[in-house]
Amino acid sequence: MSFWDKHGLAVMAVLLGGWWVGSRLPGLIAPERFGEVLKKIPRAVWPGRILMAVVALWSGIRLYGAATDEWAWARGPVVVGVPLAYGLVIHFADQFLTVRAAAALMLLIANEALRAADWHPSPWRLVVTVLSYIWVVSAIWMAAWPYQFRDLVFYIGESPQRCWWTCGAGVTVGAFLLILAFTVY
Repeated sequence: MSFWDKHGLAVMAVLLGGWWVGSRLPGLIAPERFGEVLKKIPRAVWPGRILMAVVALWSGIRLYGAATDEWAWARGPVVVGVPLAYGLVIHFADQFLTVRAAAALMLLIANEALRAADWHPSPWRLVVTVLSYIWVVSAIWMAAWPYQFRDLVFYIGESPQRCWWTCGAGVTVGAFLLILAFTVY
């Protein structure tokens, strides 16, 4: 049994829980400032390009590794096609690029979390499984209707109280994942 098979769910829970806590803690500390920054994210250009580059690299590595045996011929087109696809997306699909790139990244992370949860014997693995499927549905919604996501972000960022409560819920979920990572997984 490999390290990932034995400890993968704990690693994923630490990464996900740490990200949830770390990304939402500023909203608990300074909700007004966090709300202002939050409202700028959907239309931001450079974060979208960086996130899309991460998605392209991750997808390219996965596709390259999947091209084995009778699909070995596809490795060349993957090496050429992934950077080409990245350039085309950056050039032609720049509206809400950050939202769509985040959605693609959420799908990749959910895939890894589900793969890690499959190997764990504890029934508590269903917490990560359910959260992953919620992420998948959220990512599909974000990619298909990014303007609705923008409206939701504006709604949350409008009021410091809404921002504080939303970030508090995120910190709670992240803390729960961290507790599971260190005690159960």
